[in-house]
Amino acid sequence: MAVLAQKSGYAIAEMFRVQSQGVTPVPFMTILPGTVIQRVTARIETPGTGAANLTVGDDDDADAFLLAADHTAAAGTIYGDTTTERGAYLYDATNKGGHVKLYNVAKTLSLVLSAAGTTQGIHQVFIVGHRYDLG
Repeated sequence: MAVLAQKSGYAIAEMFRVQSQGVTPVPFMTILPGTVIQRVTARIETPGTGAANLTVGDDDDADAFLLAADHTAAAGTIYGDTTTERGAYLYDATNKGGHVKLYNVAKTLSLVLSAAGTTQGIHQVFIVGHRYDLG
């Protein structure tokens, strides 16, 4: 077996300030092929009002990274730092393991609420991973 190539990667760590728009997804990051997402966390900067859950996902699964974060929680509340708050891409309840998501094609990450909410909040979304050249 021969090594055909060695491609270097680089770490990515991004933070986005995103204002929710109720049940309308708010796209905030394009994920390029060769990107590995290791962690997604959200911090409530300015709470919204009205019962709704904040989720973070991609084009295929709206809550793939963050499940049901309370968008009315106090400023400074963090979601995604506990494994059970993570979506299917980063946590598997059966084997209790942490996972990563490797993208083979470009996708868009979005934040969306489960209901309209009364007042929209502002949320800080942190993305940690690596990017590799698949070409």
